[in-house]
Amino acid sequence: MNRASWGVLVAGLAVAGCSVTVDVVGLVGSETFRGKSTGYGDGTGYMEMQSDAGTKCVGDFAFHGSRNGTAILSCNDGRQAALQFRSLRAGVGYGFGTLNTGGTVRFYYGMSDEQGAAYIAAGPGQAGPAAGGPKSGSGTGFYVTRQGHVLTNAHVVDSCGSLTVHRAGGVSAPAIIVSTDKQNDLALLQTASAPAAIATLRGNRPVRPGEAVVAFGFPIPNMVTTTGVLTTGTVSALAGLRDDTRFLQISVPIQPGNSGGPLMDMTGAVVGVTSSSLDERAAIRRSGALPQNVNFAIKTEVVRTFLATTGVSAETGGGHELGAADVGERARGFTVRIECKG
Repeated sequence: MNRASWGVLVAGLAVAGCSVTVDVVGLVGSETFRGKSTGYGDGTGYMEMQSDAGTKCVGDFAFHGSRNGTAILSCNDGRQAALQFRSLRAGVGYGFGTLNTGGTVRFYYGMSDEQGAAYIAAGPGQAGPAAGGPKSGSGTGFYVTRQGHVLTNAHVVDSCGSLTVHRAGGVSAPAIIVSTDKQNDLALLQTASAPAAIATLRGNRPVRPGEAVVAFGFPIPNMVTTTGVLTTGTVSALAGLRDDTRFLQISVPIQPGNSGGPLMDMTGAVVGVTSSSLDERAAIRRSGALPQNVNFAIKTEVVRTFLATTGVSAETGGGHELGAADVGERARGFTVRIECKG
């Protein structure tokens, strides 16, 4: 189908709260498409649109909270798009999405073309840049629901024009940002496809210093393997820099690209999200010594609170202890490489 027809697809995300039908405008590249969408009053809705070329597109959408929503839409040739949107008030809002071809879709609803242009940085018939500066790179994330939600670090997806998740084995899918918490460096993505496996978070059993832990991720993919890297170590401390209790300090080696990946105990349950390393140059300036294996992960207590604000609940796991290789094999099933393009 014509790529531009996706602009009509995204037009359906229009409704907030009450049952109402609204006009919508979608932009893909320099082409403009218009359509309608109807909400049911319970936070869900349905759309059915047609492009200038005659391609028919349908889909459902749902709000997650009072203002943010997501949708998975399909055209009659079998293609799909994952989208997110934000309501400004009932029947008025804007958003963007990612095509499975990697392109970016922008749209607005319930407002004039002039008003809409301010939210998507382009007027109808004009190509415009996505909000934020261009960026490219990669990180790690992991599935936390069977509906395709992926958890990662906020800094991994910040200022990305489009996002793609790659599973070990080469399966890829477009993704959108559902919610971010920059203060706690967490982000939740949505993909269009259901995962083969999901991670489980550790239950109420407290983490202790000295516990063995395993990290799995996709560091520096242009230099090392793209099938995932497993590293092992221990929990060094129950707080991060300057006694920040949101973090665990770990001795597990991590590299650029590991950010957002799962840190697991020896039962395979997630105890943290790998996030950062101590700045070696700053440490040398302060102490005159080179730090070794001083890395940090965001605790699952912080993760649970973040997910709860988005209406998502991760499963709890645990059980008998496994070998590091078995923990890594489990992680391979639910961990993904996240590719960011500006």
